[in-house]
Amino acid sequence: MSTDPVARPRMRLAALTAALLPSLFGGCTGAETPGPGTLASNDDPGYSARDAQIIETGADGKPRYILRAAVIHQDPATGSVALEAVDMTVSQPQDPPWRVRATQGRLPQDARSVVLEGSVVLEGEAAPGQGMLRIRTERLDYDLSAGRVTVPDAVRLEMGGRTLEAVGLEADLNRREAQLLSKVHGRFQP
Repeated sequence: MSTDPVARPRMRLAALTAALLPSLFGGCTGAETPGPGTLASNDDPGYSARDAQIIETGADGKPRYILRAAVIHQDPATGSVALEAVDMTVSQPQDPPWRVRATQGRLPQDARSVVLEGSVVLEGEAAPGQGMLRIRTERLDYDLSAGRVTVPDAVRLEMGGRTLEAVGLEADLNRREAQLLSKVHGRFQP
Protein backbone atom coordinates (compact mmCIF):
# COMPACT_ATOMS: atom_id res chain seq x y z
CA MET A 1 0.00 0.00 0.00
CA SER A 2 1.18 3.49 -0.82
CA THR A 3 2.01 5.92 1.94
CA ASP A 4 1.67 8.90 -0.37
CA PRO A 5 -0.85 11.31 1.34
CA VAL A 6 -2.28 12.45 -2.05
CA ALA A 7 -2.89 8.87 -3.34
CA ARG A 8 -5.15 7.88 -0.39
CA PRO A 9 -7.88 10.51 -1.05
CA ARG A 10 -7.85 9.62 -4.78
CA MET A 11 -8.36 5.93 -3.97
CA ARG A 12 -11.19 6.78 -1.53
CA LEU A 13 -12.83 9.04 -4.16
CA ALA A 14 -12.56 6.28 -6.80
CA ALA A 15 -14.04 3.71 -4.39
CA LEU A 16 -16.86 6.09 -3.40
CA THR A 17 -17.62 6.86 -7.08
CA ALA A 18 -17.64 3.14 -7.94
CA ALA A 19 -20.04 2.47 -5.05
CA LEU A 20 -22.40 5.35 -5.94
CA LEU A 21 -22.66 4.79 -9.72
CA PRO A 22 -24.80 1.63 -9.51
CA SER A 23 -27.22 3.26 -7.06
CA LEU A 24 -27.47 6.48 -9.11
CA PHE A 25 -28.00 4.73 -12.45
CA GLY A 26 -29.39 1.38 -11.27
CA GLY A 27 -32.79 2.00 -12.94
CA CYS A 28 -31.27 2.63 -16.37
CA THR A 29 -30.75 -0.17 -18.85
CA GLY A 30 -29.83 -0.16 -22.50
CA ALA A 31 -33.27 -1.59 -23.37
CA GLU A 32 -35.01 1.58 -22.22
CA THR A 33 -32.88 3.91 -24.29
CA PRO A 34 -33.62 3.94 -28.00
CA GLY A 35 -30.70 3.68 -30.38
CA PRO A 36 -29.69 6.48 -32.72
CA GLY A 37 -32.39 7.39 -35.22
CA THR A 38 -35.15 5.35 -33.51
CA LEU A 39 -38.15 6.23 -31.39
CA ALA A 40 -39.01 4.55 -28.13
CA SER A 41 -41.94 2.16 -28.72
CA ASN A 42 -44.39 4.29 -26.72
CA ASP A 43 -43.46 7.31 -28.87
CA ASP A 44 -44.02 5.49 -32.21
CA PRO A 45 -47.03 7.14 -33.86
CA GLY A 46 -47.41 4.44 -36.54
CA TYR A 47 -48.29 5.75 -39.97
CA SER A 48 -51.34 7.22 -41.67
CA ALA A 49 -52.12 7.95 -45.30
CA ARG A 50 -54.96 9.18 -47.47
CA ASP A 51 -55.82 7.71 -50.87
CA ALA A 52 -53.40 4.88 -50.15
CA GLN A 53 -52.62 1.76 -52.11
CA ILE A 54 -51.03 -1.39 -50.69
CA ILE A 55 -49.72 -3.98 -53.14
CA GLU A 56 -48.62 -7.43 -51.99
CA THR A 57 -46.67 -9.44 -54.53
CA GLY A 58 -46.17 -13.18 -54.77
CA ALA A 59 -42.91 -15.08 -55.31
CA ASP A 60 -43.27 -14.46 -59.05
CA GLY A 61 -43.31 -10.68 -58.50
CA LYS A 62 -46.91 -10.32 -59.70
CA PRO A 63 -49.49 -8.66 -57.43
CA ARG A 64 -51.35 -11.08 -55.15
CA TYR A 65 -53.64 -8.27 -54.13
CA ILE A 66 -54.03 -4.54 -54.57
CA LEU A 67 -55.76 -2.79 -51.69
CA ARG A 68 -56.93 0.80 -52.05
CA ALA A 69 -58.32 2.78 -49.13
CA ALA A 70 -59.39 6.37 -48.64
CA VAL A 71 -57.60 6.35 -45.24
CA ILE A 72 -55.20 3.91 -43.61
CA HIS A 73 -53.79 4.14 -40.11
CA GLN A 74 -51.35 1.77 -38.44
CA ASP A 75 -51.73 0.93 -34.75
CA PRO A 76 -48.10 0.90 -33.55
CA ALA A 77 -48.91 -1.36 -30.58
CA THR A 78 -50.21 -4.23 -32.73
CA GLY A 79 -48.86 -3.38 -36.18
CA SER A 80 -52.38 -3.81 -37.63
CA VAL A 81 -53.74 -1.32 -40.14
CA ALA A 82 -57.23 0.23 -39.93
CA LEU A 83 -58.79 0.92 -43.34
CA GLU A 84 -61.61 3.23 -44.47
CA ALA A 85 -63.48 3.02 -47.80
CA VAL A 86 -61.78 -0.19 -48.93
CA ASP A 87 -61.58 -1.37 -52.56
CA MET A 88 -59.47 -4.48 -53.03
CA THR A 89 -58.63 -6.75 -55.96
CA VAL A 90 -57.31 -10.24 -55.17
CA SER A 91 -55.61 -12.04 -58.04
CA GLN A 92 -56.08 -15.75 -58.68
CA PRO A 93 -53.35 -17.94 -60.24
CA GLN A 94 -55.21 -18.92 -63.45
CA ASP A 95 -58.65 -17.44 -62.86
CA PRO A 96 -60.11 -13.94 -63.01
CA PRO A 97 -59.59 -11.83 -59.86
CA TRP A 98 -62.05 -11.21 -57.04
CA ARG A 99 -63.00 -7.66 -56.08
CA VAL A 100 -64.20 -6.70 -52.62
CA ARG A 101 -65.42 -3.35 -51.31
CA ALA A 102 -66.35 -2.29 -47.78
CA THR A 103 -66.85 0.75 -45.59
CA GLN A 104 -63.97 -0.24 -43.31
CA GLY A 105 -61.53 -3.00 -42.56
CA ARG A 106 -58.55 -4.19 -40.58
CA LEU A 107 -55.38 -5.73 -41.96
CA PRO A 108 -53.26 -7.51 -39.31
CA GLN A 109 -49.51 -7.03 -39.20
CA ASP A 110 -48.80 -10.26 -41.12
CA ALA A 111 -51.18 -9.12 -43.94
CA ARG A 112 -52.32 -12.72 -44.50
CA SER A 113 -55.98 -11.86 -43.93
CA VAL A 114 -58.33 -8.90 -43.83
CA VAL A 115 -61.54 -8.31 -41.86
CA LEU A 116 -64.03 -6.13 -43.73
CA GLU A 117 -67.13 -4.50 -42.28
CA GLY A 118 -69.96 -2.29 -43.46
CA SER A 119 -71.76 -2.81 -46.79
CA VAL A 120 -69.30 -5.50 -47.90
CA VAL A 121 -69.60 -6.60 -51.54
CA LEU A 122 -67.44 -9.40 -52.99
CA GLU A 123 -67.63 -9.99 -56.75
CA GLY A 124 -66.02 -12.43 -59.11
CA GLU A 125 -66.66 -14.94 -61.84
CA ALA A 126 -68.41 -17.94 -60.26
CA ALA A 127 -66.96 -20.37 -62.82
CA PRO A 128 -66.13 -20.13 -66.53
CA GLY A 129 -69.34 -19.35 -68.40
CA GLN A 130 -71.42 -19.09 -65.19
CA GLY A 131 -71.45 -15.30 -64.93
CA MET A 132 -70.64 -13.01 -62.03
CA LEU A 133 -71.26 -13.98 -58.42
CA ARG A 134 -71.94 -11.17 -55.96
CA ILE A 135 -71.84 -11.73 -52.18
CA ARG A 136 -73.30 -9.02 -49.92
CA THR A 137 -72.94 -8.91 -46.13
CA GLU A 138 -72.03 -6.64 -43.23
CA ARG A 139 -68.90 -8.53 -42.18
CA LEU A 140 -66.50 -10.74 -44.12
CA ASP A 141 -63.25 -12.38 -43.04
CA TYR A 142 -60.92 -13.01 -45.99
CA ASP A 143 -57.94 -15.34 -45.55
CA LEU A 144 -55.81 -13.99 -48.39
CA SER A 145 -53.23 -16.77 -48.15
CA ALA A 146 -55.73 -19.62 -48.48
CA GLY A 147 -58.32 -17.81 -50.64
CA ARG A 148 -61.01 -18.57 -48.06
CA VAL A 149 -63.90 -16.33 -47.03
CA THR A 150 -66.00 -16.62 -43.89
CA VAL A 151 -69.19 -14.69 -43.17
CA PRO A 152 -70.53 -15.15 -39.62
CA ASP A 153 -73.85 -13.32 -40.08
CA ALA A 154 -76.53 -12.68 -42.70
CA VAL A 155 -75.30 -13.05 -46.28
CA ARG A 156 -76.84 -12.66 -49.73
CA LEU A 157 -75.55 -14.36 -52.90
CA GLU A 158 -76.66 -13.04 -56.30
CA MET A 159 -75.91 -14.70 -59.63
CA GLY A 160 -77.72 -14.57 -62.98
CA GLY A 161 -81.09 -13.47 -61.62
CA ARG A 162 -80.95 -15.94 -58.71
CA THR A 163 -80.67 -14.87 -55.08
CA LEU A 164 -79.83 -16.96 -52.05
CA GLU A 165 -79.99 -15.58 -48.51
CA ALA A 166 -78.58 -17.34 -45.46
CA VAL A 167 -76.89 -16.92 -42.12
CA GLY A 168 -73.24 -17.83 -42.36
CA LEU A 169 -71.07 -18.70 -45.33
CA GLU A 170 -67.79 -20.47 -45.88
CA ALA A 171 -66.21 -20.26 -49.32
CA ASP A 172 -63.04 -21.40 -51.04
CA LEU A 173 -62.63 -18.78 -53.75
CA ASN A 174 -59.70 -20.59 -55.38
CA ARG A 175 -61.91 -23.63 -56.01
CA ARG A 176 -65.02 -21.52 -56.62
CA GLU A 177 -67.00 -23.40 -53.93
CA ALA A 178 -69.30 -21.98 -51.25
CA GLN A 179 -71.35 -23.45 -48.44
CA LEU A 180 -74.29 -21.63 -46.86
CA LEU A 181 -74.51 -22.57 -43.19
CA SER A 182 -78.12 -22.01 -41.99
CA LYS A 183 -81.52 -20.45 -42.67
CA VAL A 184 -81.12 -20.66 -46.45
CA HIS A 185 -83.81 -19.01 -48.61
CA GLY A 186 -83.71 -18.61 -52.37
CA ARG A 187 -85.43 -16.75 -55.22
CA PHE A 188 -85.00 -17.65 -58.84
CA GLN A 189 -86.25 -15.34 -61.58
CA PRO A 190 -86.71 -16.63 -65.18
